[in-house]
Amino acid sequence: MSATPQHRPGAAPSDPSSEVVGTVVGVAPADAAQDAPLDPAAAAEAARAQALEEVLAAAAVAFMERGFAATSIDDVARGMGATKGRVYHYYRSKLDLFTDVVRRSLEMIHEAVAQAEGAGGNPRARMDRMMRVHVRSILKDQPWHRCALQGVEMFLRESAAPEQRAAMADLIHLRGAHERLFLRVLEQGQETGAFRRCDAAVTVRTLLPALNGAVYWYRPREGETEAHLDRIIDEIVAFALGGLEAR
Repeated sequence: MSATPQHRPGAAPSDPSSEVVGTVVGVAPADAAQDAPLDPAAAAEAARAQALEEVLAAAAVAFMERGFAATSIDDVARGMGATKGRVYHYYRSKLDLFTDVVRRSLEMIHEAVAQAEGAGGNPRARMDRMMRVHVRSILKDQPWHRCALQGVEMFLRESAAPEQRAAMADLIHLRGAHERLFLRVLEQGQETGAFRRCDAAVTVRTLLPALNGAVYWYRPREGETEAHLDRIIDEIVAFALGGLEAR
């Protein structure tokens, strides 16, 4: 779609938290940035970070389209228009690459939702905002989140090699931290009477799959606008929030 393109190799993940932050203040004018002396070390680090981001973005698309088992390093390289040596420059194995894609997905959505939660308001307002930011990230960064939803379950099902156990624990910790954000706000809303009494932990573990569901069925269409995306988000959030509210 034109206004909200899918993630593509070489593109940085969208920032769902922009729904909360708005205009950035204190940014130097473009002319001032151009006149500033360029630190070679900083420039080299920025170039490396951009190159790594391109590898991860291409991998997210390849894993989404083919699944982990059927994706090769060659597939990732082809998605970038590069040789597999460029991928191996950063990653020793396909599993290491997949793990980093999953980690990036969990980090980006968690940071955005944490920022939405921290913007203030009563529990219902915060929950509404958190859901919207979460779903927007699911829609706009679909390849990353498809990998994450597949990846954590894959790591839980399969016995990991010793060198992968720490990475697996880190991913599970990130997923747990994201659940706890929603759990805290739900419990606060129960205390104020905004949300119905329920087993909060069970409810959150049911709520998040509902918010994540669009990652499987949503497909961007040519000419689709931001307003159309907003309508999808409205429908999903109205359904999910309605299940929490006190009657």
